[in-house]
Amino acid sequence: MAGSREVVAMDCEMVGMGPHRESGLARCSLVNVHGAVLYDKFIRPEGEITDYRTRVSGVTPQHMVGATPFAVARLEVPFPSFPVAVE
Repeated sequence: MAGSREVVAMDCEMVGMGPHRESGLARCSLVNVHGAVLYDKFIRPEGEITDYRTRVSGVTPQHMVGATPFAVARLEVPFPSFPVAVE
């Protein structure tokens, strides 16, 4: 995907994190202009999930068991206009 001028659409599902239920990424899906799936994974956010928002997000605790850690996922989807710094 890097270096491509391909049109993509992104959909994200969020969960509540910590005592204030701040949003954390729990699923990321990318499709191209033809509807082909480029990326679709459950992402385990960093921190404690306090609200799965299942009714809206569809995310359950079972999805997080095998989820990709956020630190890994952010390196899997580098966007050319938003370089990802490797720490």
